[in-house]
Amino acid sequence: MGGYDFKSFLLKRLSQRPSAEELEQRNILQAKNEADRRRERSEIKRRLTRKLSQRPTVAELQARKILRFHEYVECTQAEDYDRRADKPWTKLTPADKFRMTSDLFCFPPRFHRP
Repeated sequence: MGGYDFKSFLLKRLSQRPSAEELEQRNILQAKNEADRRRERSEIKRRLTRKLSQRPTVAELQARKILRFHEYVECTQAEDYDRRADKPWTKLTPADKFRMTSDLFCFPPRFHRP
């Protein structure tokens, strides 16, 4: 290959490969088999459902001052309109743009020294 040793190139590349432990630490190589993953997921699911079933009631949360609700909630009709903000930078005149850039260049930079 014109002075190019392909075998030494491959050996060099293979020596630079990360080990299996490094790949497991980076979650690239799965260390466990499918049965272990299923067992672990079912354990997590069982733990979370137990936590959800043992949740305190609303009255207990209100007594501990975690939840604060008013007794009555009033709902009224609201007018449906576009609540997106106006884009003032689209309405700048060339004079405004020039004034803003000249203001920016007049003040010395506080953080980045030239």
